[in-house]
Amino acid sequence: MLYRFILILSCHLICVSASWAETEVGQAMDRALENSGEMRERTQSVIDQADTLANSPEFIDSINREATKALQGADTLPISALPDLPEPSADLLQRARRDITNLLDQAQGQPLDPMGQKSGPQLYVFVSFSMPEITLKRLLTQTSQIEASLILRGLIDDDMGKTKTRIAQLLEADENGHTRIQGGFAIDPTLFERFDIQQVPTFVLTDTPAPRCKDAGCDDVSYARLSGDTTLQYALQTMQREAPAMSASAGELLSRIRGNNHDL
Repeated sequence: MLYRFILILSCHLICVSASWAETEVGQAMDRALENSGEMRERTQSVIDQADTLANSPEFIDSINREATKALQGADTLPISALPDLPEPSADLLQRARRDITNLLDQAQGQPLDPMGQKSGPQLYVFVSFSMPEITLKRLLTQTSQIEASLILRGLIDDDMGKTKTRIAQLLEADENGHTRIQGGFAIDPTLFERFDIQQVPTFVLTDTPAPRCKDAGCDDVSYARLSGDTTLQYALQTMQREAPAMSASAGELLSRIRGNNHDL
């Protein structure tokens, strides 16, 4: 009889323990579901706040101001950040002025004509093959939206063939000359001299195309200049804000960019 009582008591305790454990597990799962729902609500709230902040004009303006300060301090950056350009010799500039037309004729279809018959505001983007390839390709695509060219100071090793091959690589041209990346290059060391370009990339905005320099020198032209590895749109926005005299010209080019982006 005693054994039967102990056995019944043990069974009762086991049943009670199992029932209690089941209750605890159920409560834990309920709490986990509640916490999960609360976490989802908090996460969505953070995402909503981030979206609101990203579209806030005040936030965007503050980012632009900070970026402008960073660009204004570009002269203090390490040499590796913005490649310095060696000073050209007087002989090189003289030869460039005399022979640049012949060099362009030798291009055989490569987009090396710097100005052509352009009119209105112009943005000159001065670059070098020493710059990262990804930066050059980005600028090529962006300048094509305003029918501008990247300006090079000279040929690779004074060799037109090497220069054309490198340009074809950057434009991702196939064997038939069809390019995947839009845009083009111009070769004109006199523009580097005219605008005193010491580092690349440098953006120069003018109200009208700058007349080509002659043997006697370069005519004066009003311009705004900005150096730094940034986008075309941000460079123009900074000039529009910081150089009031060039605001209208910068605005016209920005409108072209926005129009092209809207068409895509």
